[in-house]
Amino acid sequence: MAFKKRRIFDMRLVQSQQLQRKPSEHHKSNSKNSIEKTSKQWRIYHFREIRIWFMDSLRNFCQTTSLHGFSYITRPDISRNERCFWLGVVIAAIISAISLVLTSWYSNRETPTVTVIESSHFPTWNIPFPAVTICNFNRVSKTKALMLMEHMRLPPNVTKGELQELFNLTLFPTGRTVNNSSLEIYDRILRLNNITLTELMNRLSPDCLDMISRCIWKGIKTRCESLFQRIVTIQGICCSFNFFATMTNNFPVKIAYQVPKRPYRVTGCGYTTGLSVLLDPMVADYYGTFFSGFGFRLLIHDAYNFPDENSETKVVTSTRESFVRINPASTYATKDIRQMDLRWRNCLFGSERKLDGLKRYSFINCMFECRMKMTFKRCGCLPAYLINNGTIKICGVLDMNCMLQTKRFFSRALANLDTPYSIVRNTENFPCDCLPDCESNQYGSESTMGRLDASYSRNKMANRQDFSNHTDSILVHVFYSDLMSTRYRMEIFQNWLSSLASFGGLLGLILGFSIVSAFEFVYFLTFRPIFNYINRERD
Repeated sequence: MAFKKRRIFDMRLVQSQQLQRKPSEHHKSNSKNSIEKTSKQWRIYHFREIRIWFMDSLRNFCQTTSLHGFSYITRPDISRNERCFWLGVVIAAIISAISLVLTSWYSNRETPTVTVIESSHFPTWNIPFPAVTICNFNRVSKTKALMLMEHMRLPPNVTKGELQELFNLTLFPTGRTVNNSSLEIYDRILRLNNITLTELMNRLSPDCLDMISRCIWKGIKTRCESLFQRIVTIQGICCSFNFFATMTNNFPVKIAYQVPKRPYRVTGCGYTTGLSVLLDPMVADYYGTFFSGFGFRLLIHDAYNFPDENSETKVVTSTRESFVRINPASTYATKDIRQMDLRWRNCLFGSERKLDGLKRYSFINCMFECRMKMTFKRCGCLPAYLINNGTIKICGVLDMNCMLQTKRFFSRALANLDTPYSIVRNTENFPCDCLPDCESNQYGSESTMGRLDASYSRNKMANRQDFSNHTDSILVHVFYSDLMSTRYRMEIFQNWLSSLASFGGLLGLILGFSIVSAFEFVYFLTFRPIFNYINRERD
């Protein structure tokens, strides 16, 4: 039976009565001291009441909670030393649980995303066919150079040998510089003939239709001019198939409507379902090259990436038939990754950042743009082999030495630093603020090569008529090697559900903690005192 407590002494009533009295002037100081003493006693009494209430609530919580070890702290049937022992055990368990939870949390923050293999039987027809960029070893056509040399006017006291050196400058060799006096002579030659360095390079480069004789796409003979377009790369002017990186294309206007809006795809494997081209290295037309041989470089890359040193590179030489087998792999990101903060996922999607002159963002394109900006910052112009949106000045002959010095930017890990390996290895941030791709396609490749002899070939491209005038021809097949590929999934390392399970498992293993235990703690500190106060007032 609950007894109603009688309030014997009310400090607030006493204070109010003392304040209402009118003490005399000689008693004012004593009254003030007594009031301060009374308020101090009231604060001590109030703090003692709170401490008693808190200790009672904590004792009741320890006796009734489901957490491990707490009941031994307040049990009256064990000695004080045992209670102190259990108190130390509980404190150590709490510290261990908090430490493990924090360790798990920081581990999750250090590796917020993870990439796993989702399937090793992902259909290859869901992956776009790669771009195939073909670059001739010979960058200057001998026929075009001799013809242009005959028609160009020369200033007084300038020989054709100096004009020939001007043609060699279109190769943009690295590791050498040109005298300023020679550059001035070359600039006078171009001004006299009203030709820029870019126009000179275009005039001297071999034509795609001269290098590519026959084309077969997915087993059907196709006009090569509708498949390949002429693009400018670091390797010079090349011919590219399935290239969609730039905003515009270089296809003839009359067949522009035939060009697809998206990259090509294939629905099978084997060389009969891919791309087959018959190449003519034009051995007799060689004028300037960096290779001691006759042939082409094949750059295999994503259709939306600019071809550079990151591309899969294959070399095909004259009188050979080459089979390039592509083993594609695709990586995609879940919706949770897209909703994740950029600081934690540490990657970018193709539409999240715009680049100058390029359709989509990728790490390769971003690094290429960064190197372009560094070149422009140093030289005040861009070389002709770089993408230009038409608003930036194109470098001329007088800027040749600066272009030659900045070309090394495109072959280093850190474009802005000529640093040793130790500094590159310890670089924490991605260079040029270029983050990796959240979604990408990789095109690993293998190649086999054999001697090409038309008399033993039944291929509809390799007949004697094709080889009658071109004995150094090259036959190249680029195709998917299998119907299935590997698909990777990028996802969050721990979402809210896995984090809850991880933290709950650690706390439950050490302390026996659960959601009900947390509610018990809140209940004993808030709801139960309120209920007790309400019940006491009713009684």
